Amino acid sequence: MTLTCKQCGHQELDYLGDHLVEAHGLTTDEYQAQYPGEAFASERLLGKQASRRSPNRSHPPKPEALTVNFAGIDFPVNAGVPESVCLPMPPEYRIPRHGDLGQDIQHATVALRCGRSIYISGLPGSGKDAFIHALSNMCRMPALLRQVKPGTDIEAWMFTRAFNQGGTYWEEGDVLKALRDGFVTASGNRVPYILLVSDFDRADRAQAEYLRLITDSIQGRVDGPMGQNYQVLPGTIVVATANSTGAGDNRGRCVSANPIDASILDRFERKIAFHWMDWRDEEPIVKAKFPVILSRVPKVFTQMSKVTDALRTAINKEELYAEFSHRGLCSILGHAEDILRCSGDSKRVPKNLMKMASRMWLDGLPDEDTRTVAKNLMDPHLEGGLIDEGNIGHIQEGPVAAGWK
Repeated sequence: MTLTCKQCGHQELDYLGDHLVEAHGLTTDEYQAQYPGEAFASERLLGKQASRRSPNRSHPPKPEALTVNFAGIDFPVNAGVPESVCLPMPPEYRIPRHGDLGQDIQHATVALRCGRSIYISGLPGSGKDAFIHALSNMCRMPALLRQVKPGTDIEAWMFTRAFNQGGTYWEEGDVLKALRDGFVTASGNRVPYILLVSDFDRADRAQAEYLRLITDSIQGRVDGPMGQNYQVLPGTIVVATANSTGAGDNRGRCVSANPIDASILDRFERKIAFHWMDWRDEEPIVKAKFPVILSRVPKVFTQMSKVTDALRTAINKEELYAEFSHRGLCSILGHAEDILRCSGDSKRVPKNLMKMASRMWLDGLPDEDTRTVAKNLMDPHLEGGLIDEGNIGHIQEGPVAAGWK
């Protein structure tokens, strides 16, 4: 049976779910909310029960028949797992397929498909956590996110002392229960969790030693409050993300990163470094995030592709002491879109729009010399070529006034 996407007309045999997520960032629930009664899976795939299914069910009753292709690897969809216990899908997420990050993602995906524990390091804004969020959401893999904050009690992730009328008692934490029990579906199946530990390299010495217990869980055991050991549910995956490779801050821009004991790092079965996105992956994401720019001044994206390449090349050559992550790019584009929104009239576009917007990133650089180097790299790509015929070159009146720089 051929199914047609109501969003764009794309056709697939038997199942639209993969296309909806990759092309439109929609879950099947969201798709059916927009198009009530529209099928996303064929009757052949649904089986004999298809005619008796509620149109609002998110997945057919034969989950073993459903897979999601994530970065070229097929993952089963856990149909009995609600989206509420998965990590949320990052806005406008697209699986990177090009350049160094595309290869990083492929290696990480293979490791996760095989149930390996992973330590993912990488520059700020390279999509380390977003990658795990997307996989959890698309494949309905239950997941817990815990962020390391220096000085906080990590033991509380596993258990805490609680009080009631009978006195004190040990209360098991969410992490302990997830590692040991998994998520129990309505049919009684136990589905293993992903435990995502973010900012792993922010742990102080005491926290790092306690995190050894979590990495020990990779070997199948986890400690309880009374010193007892529990078996970790087979298939549970532990993922740690960090800005450094465990040797502390070696670039001078992530100074809160601490060295991590090599014996702890060694417990992770796979270690993968993430790079920044290739523009071929980044462009469709920012175009989706900033629709006002796309509709009114699409040439901005051509300008920013050249700016992004110039800045990141200089950073990699250590000619510019800065970071230009996806967040930095979105900071500039977001301010440009705010300016356009405040201008009111769709014909009003400041000639120096992107120079004005670029200060949202430039002002965060550490000193004037660094800002000068960055401006010299950016300005040649922001000169002219932005205004189409019919657009006004300067804003003369209204909320955004002429003379802005």
